[in-house]
Amino acid sequence: MEGKRALALLCVLWSVFCVTECVRRDGTRRRRRETCADDGLYSSSSGLQCCRCPIGHHLVRDCTSNGTAPECDACERGSYLDHANALSKCEPCKTCGVNDNMIEEKRCTPASNAMCRCMDGYYCDKGAECKVCYPCSTCEFGIKVPCNLTSDAQCHEQGPNTTTASIKIPILIIAFIIIIIIAAVVYLWKKKLFCFKPPEPLKTPEPLDLLIDKDLGEFLPKISEILGVRVILQVVRQQRLLSEGVIDNITVENPHDASERAYHLLKAWYEKHGKTGAYRTLRENLIAIGKRSKADEVRELIGERENNNVT
Repeated sequence: MEGKRALALLCVLWSVFCVTECVRRDGTRRRRRETCADDGLYSSSSGLQCCRCPIGHHLVRDCTSNGTAPECDACERGSYLDHANALSKCEPCKTCGVNDNMIEEKRCTPASNAMCRCMDGYYCDKGAECKVCYPCSTCEFGIKVPCNLTSDAQCHEQGPNTTTASIKIPILIIAFIIIIIIAAVVYLWKKKLFCFKPPEPLKTPEPLDLLIDKDLGEFLPKISEILGVRVILQVVRQQRLLSEGVIDNITVENPHDASERAYHLLKAWYEKHGKTGAYRTLRENLIAIGKRSKADEVRELIGERENNNVT
C-alpha cells in the first residue's frame, strides 16, 4: 500500500515538474520573441531566424538557434548605425570640412550620424543633401532679405537715382575699344598683313597624268632604285599603311641588301594600297616629305616608258 502511495506521489511530482518546465520554456520563447520584436529578425546564411543587432552595433557572428540574438559589436569611433541591422560593418560618419565652408553642429555617435551647418556668411539651399556651402551674395543697392543658413540674401534692385558716372564710364570704355580697333585696322592695312595681304599667285597645278591610274607593278624595281630605302621608309611611315612589324620582318629578311629591302618595302606598300590612286598617292607623299625631285624622276620614268610603248 505504501508503495502505491509513493508511486502516486512521484507521478504527481513529475506532472508538476513537466508543467513548470513547459511554462518556463514558453516564457523564455515569449521573452525572446518580445526582445526581437523591437529590432526584428533576419535570415542567416544557415537558414536560422536571428534577432537583428540593435542601433549603434554591427553583426559579428550569426545566432546558433532560431529567435536568439547574434553576436554584435558596438560601432567604432568615426562610424555609426542608426537602425537595427544585420550589417557586418558600420557606416562612416559624415565630415564637416572647413574647405566646404561647414562646421559640425552635432558630433557623430555610434547611434547617429554627425550634423553639419554652414559657417557664418555662407548658405546651402539643398537641405539634407547639402555637401558644400556657398558665400552669401553682397548687395550693391541694399539687402531686402538677409542671408541665412538655408537661403541666399535677396538684394534691392538699382534705384532711379543713377549717377552720371555710372553712365559715362561704360561709354568711355566702349569708345576707347573702338579707337583701338580702328588703329589696328589702319596699321594692318598699311603693313599689308592678315586679310590685307595681296592675293598669292596660283600654284601650278599638278600634271594631268596624275588623274590617270597607272599600274606601278612593272615600275617597282626601277622606282625603288630611284628612291632608295630611306625615302621609301619615309613614304611608308608617312601613310602608315604598313605596321612596324611588317617593316621589321622585311628588314630581317634582307639585312645586307638595301636595294632588295627597298624593293620589298615598296612592293608591300603597293599591295596594301592597291593599284587605284597609287601613283598619285606616291607622288603626293614624296612632295610632302620634301622629295619633289624624286617625284619628278618617277614621273619621267613612267612617261618615258609610255612614250616608248607608243612609238
